[in-house]
Amino acid sequence: MIAVTSRIKSRIKPLSLQLANQIAAGEVVERPASVVKEILENAIDAQSNQIHIEIERGGSALIRITDDGAGINKDDLALAVTRHATSKLETLNELEQIISLGFRGEALASISAVSRLSIKSKQTEQERAWMINTGTDSDFANYTAEPEPVAHPQGTTIEVRDLFFNTPARRKFMRTVKTEFRHIDDIVKRIALSQFDIAFKLTHNHKLLRNLPRAVTEKAIIQRISKLFSPEFLSHANKVEFSSSHFSNIGTLRLWGWVSAPQWSRKQADWQYFYVNGRYIKDKLVNHALRQAYQELLPEDTFSAYLLYLEIDPRQVDVNVHPTKHEVRFRESRLIHDFIYSALKQALFAENESMTTGHVESAAQFVASNETNAPQRQYVNQYSSPKRQSPYQSYQPKIPSPLNQHQIAEQLNGLQQLYNTEDIHHTEDIHHEVVQKETQLLFGDLLGCLIPDYLMSQLVSGKTTDDDINAQIFVVHILRAQQYLLMQLFQPGQQTPLLIPETISLPRLEIESLLVYQTELHQWGLEFSQLADDTLLLRSLPSLYGIPGCVIAAETLIKGLLQKIKDLFPAEGSSPTDGSLTSEGSFPAEGSFPAEGSLPAQGSLPPGGSELIKILINSIRSDGLNHSQQQSLLKMLSDQVNQSGVKSAFVDQKAVWKILDQSKLDNMF
Repeated sequence: MIAVTSRIKSRIKPLSLQLANQIAAGEVVERPASVVKEILENAIDAQSNQIHIEIERGGSALIRITDDGAGINKDDLALAVTRHATSKLETLNELEQIISLGFRGEALASISAVSRLSIKSKQTEQERAWMINTGTDSDFANYTAEPEPVAHPQGTTIEVRDLFFNTPARRKFMRTVKTEFRHIDDIVKRIALSQFDIAFKLTHNHKLLRNLPRAVTEKAIIQRISKLFSPEFLSHANKVEFSSSHFSNIGTLRLWGWVSAPQWSRKQADWQYFYVNGRYIKDKLVNHALRQAYQELLPEDTFSAYLLYLEIDPRQVDVNVHPTKHEVRFRESRLIHDFIYSALKQALFAENESMTTGHVESAAQFVASNETNAPQRQYVNQYSSPKRQSPYQSYQPKIPSPLNQHQIAEQLNGLQQLYNTEDIHHTEDIHHEVVQKETQLLFGDLLGCLIPDYLMSQLVSGKTTDDDINAQIFVVHILRAQQYLLMQLFQPGQQTPLLIPETISLPRLEIESLLVYQTELHQWGLEFSQLADDTLLLRSLPSLYGIPGCVIAAETLIKGLLQKIKDLFPAEGSSPTDGSLTSEGSFPAEGSFPAEGSLPAQGSLPPGGSELIKILINSIRSDGLNHSQQQSLLKMLSDQVNQSGVKSAFVDQKAVWKILDQSKLDNMF
C-alpha cells in the first residue's frame, strides 16, 4: 500500500513569489500555444501592423515574437515581468468596459516563471532599445535588474526559451513536436481571422509556413479567409451584415461575417469561429443560439460552418470570467441570444428563398461584384454605426407644373370617391372585357404612381369598329392589392423570423391572455414570449410571401388579437384559461389547427382562420414602392387574379382596382 502522509503543515506561511508564479502559470500556460496566444494579444494591443512568430521544435525550444508596435518604456521593462502589472487599465470602471485583448498583467510573469524569458523593446521617443533577461534561477518574481542597451528597431521582441525547463512534471505532458505546432498554428489562425489589418508571418524550424499580408479591402479579407479557412467554405457561404440600435438599454449591436448554407455541412464542428469585439470565444449561450438557428435544417450528426463577428458595447459583456478568456458573460444574455438567433435565422431563410429562385450569391461572388474598402480596425469603445438605410428610395411622383395644389386636391378627392363606391354587385362589369387567362399582361403596361397610394396602368386591346383605340386605365389601390394578395397566398405554418426581436409594452393580463394561444398562434407564423411582466417579445411574424412594399405593423397585429379576446371575454379581469374559444369566427380551440404536413390548400383555412386573416390584413401597411416594386406588385396581382378569378378581388367588400375608360375620364374632367 502507498503510505499516506499528512497534507497539512503545522504552521501557515506565505508562498515564495516564484512558486506563486509557477502555480499561476498552471492556469495561463497550458502548452506552447498558450504562450503564443498571450504574447500575440499583447502585440495587438500595442497597435502593431506586422507580427513575426518564430517557432522551434513545436515551441519547446524557442518562441520568438517580434512586432512593430508601440514598444515598452525602459523604466517599465522590470515591471512587465512582475505579477499584476499592466498598462491596459487602472480603475474598476475600466475593468467593466475592457477594450483590449489582455488586461490582467499576469501573462509575462507566468511565462517567465516556467521558461527563460527575454524582452527587447524600443519606443519611438527613445533613442535606443533596451533588454531584460530573466533566464536565471534567481527569484525573478521581484525582478529588479537594470535593463541593458541593445540594437532593435521600433517595437518589441519577446523570446521564450526552454519552456517548462524548471517544471519537469508539466514538460512530460507536452505532446509531439507536430501536435504542439498544430496547436500554435490554430492560435495564429484564430487571431489572424479577426485582425485583418495586421500582417502575420509564421515560421517553424526556420521554414516560412504562413505569410499573411495586411487585408484592408473586402477582396483581401476574402483571400485571407480562403488561405486560413477554406475556399470550399467560401463557395458555400453567404455574407451576413446586420447592425441595430433597437435595444436602447444595451446600445448598438452588429453581427457580420459568413455562414454556410443549410445545403452544405461538415461531419465535425471544426469550422466554427465566433468573435466578440475581436476576441475568439467559445460560449454556451452563443453556441445554443447558433444551433437553434440551424435546427431542422441540417442532417443528423452534421455541423454548420461559420465565421461570425459580434460587436457590442464593452460595458455589456464581461470577459473576466475565465483564465484563458475564452468564455464571456453577457449582461443581457437573453437579448443577445435572440439577436444572434434572429439574425442567422433571417439569413438562412433568405438563403432558402434565393435557392427557390435559382440565385445564390456566394461570398466570392459578393466580392467580385461589390468590392469595397473594409473598415479599419476600431477599438470597441467606439459604437457609432451608421444608420442602415433601405436599398430602395420611396417613390416620389413628379407633379406637372401647370397643376396647382387646388387641382391636385380635386384629383385626389375624385380618386378617393371612386374607391368609396360600393359596387360589389357589378363584379362582372369591372373587368368583363379584360380578363384573358392566356396573357400575363392583365393590367397592361405600368404608368407609375400619380400619388403614393395608387398604382396606374394602361391596357390597349386593339381598335374598335370605329377605328378608335380601345384603351383602359387601371387604378389599383396599393394597400388593398397587398391585402388581397396576402388573403390569397396566406397559409398556416409560414413565418418570417425577425432580425431584431421586437418588444411591445402591454399590461400583464393582456400578455397572459395571448400566452394562452401561444402554441396555436406559433403555427400561424406568430412566435412570441414574455420578456418581463409588462413586455412581450416577438421573434417571428406571419410570412408576407414577397409581396412588394408590404410590412406588418406588429403592435397593430397584437392589439387586434387582444381586441378579439376582449370581445369574447368582456368582463373586467377575465381571460381565457384553456384556449377553447368556440364562438363562430373565433380562434380555433387548442389542438384544432392542422397537423404538420397536412396544411390546407392555398387560400383555404380551417374553421376560425378567417378571423385571424382579417386581423392580419388590417395590420399591414404599405411602404413607398420604387419602379421595380410597382411592376412586381402588378405582376403578382395579375397572376393571382388569373388564378382565382375577378370575383375574388375584394377586400372587405371593396374593390382592389377600378377601370377608367374614355367616358369616365370625360366625366371626371
